[in-house]
Amino acid sequence: ARKTQFDTMKVLHSEVEAYENLGWIAGTPMKTKTPITRKKEHGRQFEDDIWCMFYNLGFRTLNADENLRIQWGDNEGEDKQIDILAVGDDAIFVVECKAAEKFKKQSFQHPLNEMELYKKGMAESLQQIYGANKRVKFIFATRNYRIEEDGDDAVRMKNSGIFHLNENSYNYICNLIKSYKSSVVYQFYGMMFKDELINDKPITIPALKGQMGGKSYYLFSIEPSTLLKIGFVLHRTKVNDSMAPTYQRLLVPKRLKGITKFIDDGGFFPNSIILNLVEPNDNIKVTFDSIHKEEASDSEFGLLHIPNAYGIAYIIDGQHRVYGYSNSKFKDVHTIPVVAFQDMPSEEQLKIFMEINENQKSVSKNLRIDLEEDLFWTSPRLDSRMKALRSSTIKMLSGQSNNILYNKISIGEDQAELSSVFFDKGLSQSGLIPKAKQTKWIGETDSCLYDINETNIDKAMRESRKRIVKFLNGCYEIADACMDEETKIYFLFSNRATFPFITLSGLLHNFLFTCGEITTQSTTEERIGKIKPYIECLCNGLNNLPENEEKELRGIQGQGAETKWLRSYQSIIHKQYPEYAPDELMIYLETQDQNIQDQGNGYKDSIKESLRTLVFDKLHEVYGNDYMKQLAMFKHDCEGKIIKAYKDNIDFNLEDYDWKEWLEIVDYKSIIEKNFSNDVFAETFGIPLSDKATSKKEKLSWLSLIEPQKGKKKTPMTRSDVNKLWIILDHLNNFKSTEG
Repeated sequence: ARKTQFDTMKVLHSEVEAYENLGWIAGTPMKTKTPITRKKEHGRQFEDDIWCMFYNLGFRTLNADENLRIQWGDNEGEDKQIDILAVGDDAIFVVECKAAEKFKKQSFQHPLNEMELYKKGMAESLQQIYGANKRVKFIFATRNYRIEEDGDDAVRMKNSGIFHLNENSYNYICNLIKSYKSSVVYQFYGMMFKDELINDKPITIPALKGQMGGKSYYLFSIEPSTLLKIGFVLHRTKVNDSMAPTYQRLLVPKRLKGITKFIDDGGFFPNSIILNLVEPNDNIKVTFDSIHKEEASDSEFGLLHIPNAYGIAYIIDGQHRVYGYSNSKFKDVHTIPVVAFQDMPSEEQLKIFMEINENQKSVSKNLRIDLEEDLFWTSPRLDSRMKALRSSTIKMLSGQSNNILYNKISIGEDQAELSSVFFDKGLSQSGLIPKAKQTKWIGETDSCLYDINETNIDKAMRESRKRIVKFLNGCYEIADACMDEETKIYFLFSNRATFPFITLSGLLHNFLFTCGEITTQSTTEERIGKIKPYIECLCNGLNNLPENEEKELRGIQGQGAETKWLRSYQSIIHKQYPEYAPDELMIYLETQDQNIQDQGNGYKDSIKESLRTLVFDKLHEVYGNDYMKQLAMFKHDCEGKIIKAYKDNIDFNLEDYDWKEWLEIVDYKSIIEKNFSNDVFAETFGIPLSDKATSKKEKLSWLSLIEPQKGKKKTPMTRSDVNKLWIILDHLNNFKSTEG
């Protein structure tokens, strides 16, 4: 009943009409009653979703309905209705749920005042019922409410120890449930009670302290059950942004199950788990009592004291091995080797993670792009820093609730309908972010939205990110308002549409700058105002795209599809605004012009015919009647091709075929190259297509225009290609006419 999105019940046939007036839908009538259903109201649906979340986390003591009230004070009326109550082995969770049908902003001052009022008394009541040893955690859950991260409500919840469960954290926990199965409770408790003591007794274990890479580390063995409680995985999700830079990807469920079976069947892992032990406050400190140290060594043996607290051991590498023990019969018996660093900065953890995983396919492209912000934000290499800028821009486009792409882009381990890979490609080609090679800028930098003259790197990065996000969001808002709903699905909010739209927005920005419509001093609003007519033109063109063109565009697959979509978008704008005619578009349009292709193919056929005549004529001119000696090898090869093609014919006779007709362009090229030292061949077949063509290779490069090399695809021709073919044909015809 909680899982389904509908309420169901059976009513008398005579009551059906009255219920239908209340929004119920009748099913097939039965003998005496009719089943009816109605979609749950959004607020109750949200409460049921949270209830099911706790059930899937393993909680089995839960409120039966919405009528549960708990006393929090001694006086009459000092009780409170509770939306969700979940009681576990170690903790009790009290949840207040607030849901809106559509996204909206609202202050929650009153309900938070109320929660702060009853928190202490209600916790005491629950502990009297379920045990004083259980923690009580209060959660304020919201759906479709925009609460700013640094706003009054968010700050108040943080200071009061109230966990804010928003859409991001709800989705994250649901993904954890899918990945971690029954072991999810460890990460969940670490998330809820992070940096809080489990008990006052520290974990004391023998350890070796040493130095590696200028950092102190501890080498020890620990029971998996203990590490599971104090461990925490910094998944790359919006939920963990406050602990950035994070870096981990979610577990693979099948792999986790396989590891558990491997362990229970007697298997073991000889390599160490890599941890970082953190000290979040003065009450949680890692200490080491040295027992023995050799004078000639930096290593020393002693007792390591780790606070028994939730989430203080960040698992840098080995989370599958650790969580593989969560359902193993050996989790309390085995010990696993650990290398633990202490208070290592997040950036250092990230570098270690990337060094361990850089050659592993398990790190997805979305996660790699996400990590680049933290890896390269202050890098001395300009090209690396621009990677960080692209990464950060993508995250801000998806992370700000006032952006049209809010929560629509996959960031790290947060999955969404759009991949960050296409945004990264689009931004890299858009011109909004300058291109660089190591420590030098390359190409156009005047029209980009990054200030290359700003010496404060962090300021330059942040201001640039803000400008780009605001500009792109404005472009998307224009398209969203102008484009038909069905058109948006394919040509705006899809992975294949992302690259052309982002790239085109940047290219149009550069075009407007070149035309003088905008300057470096133009505000973002002015830039958006200038680009608006062009984007509206694109939207109208896509809304009214002929069926055959739409089918062709949507059917394009594989390499080159992104560029084809971009050129198609540019073509739509060029039709209405002929002044928008970038070189790459005009070249593309020429390759799509059938008249140009037909003319070029006609020239190629004439050139091939001229070659067949001229090559033999020039051989005869140079070698006289002995010219066939120069062709013996070619004749042999061609006759071999003929025999292979027709040998099975009963009436086959080699003399019936002219071997010369089996010569290919590559054969003519070999003959010409072999004889090019002769002035006759050099003058006849050496055709310089530019003033710089002086070498033999350059003068014979025209042959590659006639026919592509074996294994290479035939490429469409531009007007420039056709002009070159005319020059080649005219040159060869001059020699034919001379001979005549």
